Amino acid sequence: MTTVEPLVLNTPRRFYRGGERILAFRGLPVPADFDGHRPEDWLASTTHLFAEGGGGVTRLDGTDLPSALEADPEGWLGAAHVARHGVEPGLLTKLLDSGERLPVHSHPDRAFAVRHLDCDHGKTEAWIIIGAEPGATVWVGFRDGIAADELAALVEAQDERLLDALNPIAVTAGDAILVPAGQPHAIGEGVLLVELQEPTDFSVMLEHARFGLDEDHAFLGLPRPTALASVTRDRLTSDGLARLRRRWTEVRGAGSALPDEAAEFFRAQVVRVDGEPVVVDAAFAVTVVVEGRGRLSTEHPNGGGRHIAAGDVLLVPHGAGEVRLEGHVTVIRCMPPSDASPPAPTGAPSTDRVSGPS
Repeated sequence: MTTVEPLVLNTPRRFYRGGERILAFRGLPVPADFDGHRPEDWLASTTHLFAEGGGGVTRLDGTDLPSALEADPEGWLGAAHVARHGVEPGLLTKLLDSGERLPVHSHPDRAFAVRHLDCDHGKTEAWIIIGAEPGATVWVGFRDGIAADELAALVEAQDERLLDALNPIAVTAGDAILVPAGQPHAIGEGVLLVELQEPTDFSVMLEHARFGLDEDHAFLGLPRPTALASVTRDRLTSDGLARLRRRWTEVRGAGSALPDEAAEFFRAQVVRVDGEPVVVDAAFAVTVVVEGRGRLSTEHPNGGGRHIAAGDVLLVPHGAGEVRLEGHVTVIRCMPPSDASPPAPTGAPSTDRVSGPS
């Protein structure tokens, strides 16, 4: 595989509202039959939904992405990645539009997933915010430490005290936040973001009644106490929050949008071009054009080049070689973990193909 693939819209139906901002960003009209529950666009996905009818896997021209990767793993992912991580990207990228506040929830880490969910991947995630309404807020981590019985009581009550227990963070376009597995969190209404995540989107829905989710869905089919044991109950301090945050709009040339700790799970490279061309290394990269217009060309003789503009979403294979960007344009390249990163733990069948609510 050496050619750049434009990614078509892939918006499985979800339990919460949103999607209009994704269509506007992509430059697409709102369909006449739009149901208001298409808040996520799954980009280069090898992942199925955990519930809500399955679906989610990306289709390329004539095949699905997992089959394409199996047919040419080194062309897509590079020999070093395949040797260290196998024939899976280890990454799911989304566009997410919160048409309403999402529920308070958390995601298990890799050790919990191996032990209880027969899977090598947990779900650490990151939010790269590309649009936000005035006053938009997200919440991450408990403001004060909380005992196991207190958490159980809050989950049983299903009221606003769950949200009130978290750290509120006012956000604007340009913010980036790493959300480690285990940290309870919620995304407020009016945010458009690029989300990078481990590919197995297991979610423990601490707040679920107001969204009509049954307990089997909310707690991953596990006993409630077992599921709640995956939640980080320690206080997340202001210093801890600061270590999880970046301003991706401060990058000039090419640089990381995320804290260094993210590289074990995924990488997000901002490339900002302002007249002088910028060349970046070969990588399997979900490339989201967030601002401006320009041209993307690749090193490979068959890779060709194409004009790009804000709202374009492309999948660039490793085999295309170095990528050259020209014009006045900003892109975010969403990439798998570094080849130097440790592989996911062994001991359970690895899968990119199970997912739940974001």
